[in-house]
Formats: sequence, structure tokens, C-alpha cells
Amino acid sequence: MVDGIGNRSVAVAGAAVAVVGLAFLLTFFTIARDTRVSSSASSTEMGTEKGSRIVAAAIKDIQVEKIHGPGDAASVNISSFWEHQPVVIHVLRRFGCQLCRGNAVVMSRMLPQLEANNIRLVGIGIEKLGLEEFEEGRYWKGELYIDHGKKIHKALELKSVSIVSALMMIFANKAVKDAAQKTKDTPGNFKGDGRQLGATFVVGKGGEMLLDFRQRDFADQPSTVSILDALGLDSSDVKEERAAPAVCTD
Repeated sequence: MVDGIGNRSVAVAGAAVAVVGLAFLLTFFTIARDTRVSSSASSTEMGTEKGSRIVAAAIKDIQVEKIHGPGDAASVNISSFWEHQPVVIHVLRRFGCQLCRGNAVVMSRMLPQLEANNIRLVGIGIEKLGLEEFEEGRYWKGELYIDHGKKIHKALELKSVSIVSALMMIFANKAVKDAAQKTKDTPGNFKGDGRQLGATFVVGKGGEMLLDFRQRDFADQPSTVSILDALGLDSSDVKEERAAPAVCTD
């Protein structure tokens, strides 16, 4: 009798574990499917239309700490970035992120052309963690600021993914895996807020939106061509993007 009860208890426990496991797998593959679908869609669907001033109005009074930039002030209003000239604002995910560093190198290659046309290139991080190593690697050539407390993200509702979704992006998202392979020679770490996604905004003088690009996954970035086209600049010399390891060599 006791053995029978024990066997039934083991069977019930085994069935319960199987059900939980099945539920986990269903959730896992559902997230994987949603992540792939999300990544395949155009990121501009999340943003504002060209010509809109909604983003500028939402973040214009936010103060960011200056790491590198013009003037003597320790912090500035974001509205100063587009007050006198157009600007490319790149909201970085994390200073230690391998893909973020690689993308920073790619985006920095535009700086000479932007400067020649009186256009600012501004990077904004969400915390100082990893800043020293980021600077030592010279991944970013533009101005650099810190948005303490993620005020931009809150004002614009920039997406932060769940732990499960983050893991799925790393292990099951083809775009992320491809980008990681292409930046494999770029060192990185997992320090900091690894679940927050970033964005890139091209803003005309006075606050008019020219390009609103919000990440859907860790590899999601606007092309150099799309940024230059939004600014009305020549993009014919842009031959390849992320075709080689994104490592700073100068």
C-alpha cells in the first residue's frame, strides 16, 4: 500500500514537472517568435513622423551632464543641441555593450561629414558605469553626455525588455547574433542596465524631427545612409556598414 502511494506521488510530481516544463517551453518559443517578428518590423513605426516636434517638446527641458562638448557648463538643456543647428542624437544603451561600442564606431565615421555641414553628433549614456573604459577605447568621436535617471527614456517611453526577452535576443535573434559575430573583435562586458533599449534621433534646427529611430532589439540601428539622407547629405560614398569588425583603429 505504501509503495503504491509512493509511486503515485512520484508519478503526480513527474507530471507536474512535465506540465511546468511544457508551459516554460511554450512561453520561451512564443517570446522567440514575437522577438523575431518585432525585429523584422520597421523601427520607425514606433517613432514620430518626419516634421513632427513632439519629441523635441517632450525632452527639451531635460538636463544632461556634459562629459565632452562645447562650452564651460557642467550640464546643458537638451534643447541647446538643436537651437542653432541640426543634430544627430544617439541614445546609447550601455557603455560596456559590445554591440553599442561597435555601433558607436560606425556612427562616428560620419563625424567629418557632419562637422563640414555644421551638424552636431551627440551621444547620450544612461549612467557613468563603464564610461572610463568606453573613453579609453575611443569608440565614440562626437560629443558625450549622461542622462542620469533615464529622463529621456521616461519622457519618450523608450522600451526596456524583460530578462527572458533579453536572453532570447542574445541566443535566438538572428540579427543580434549576426551583429555580435561582426563585432567579435570589439571587447565588451555585461555591466550596467542590459535590458534598456536606445534610440537615434536626427533633429533639424529648431526641433523638427528628421528621423526617429527606436530600437526593437540590441542590434537594431539606423543605417548611415538613412541618417545622411534625413539630413539631405550625400550618402553615395557609403559602401559598407558593419561589413568589418567595428573596432576603433585611429
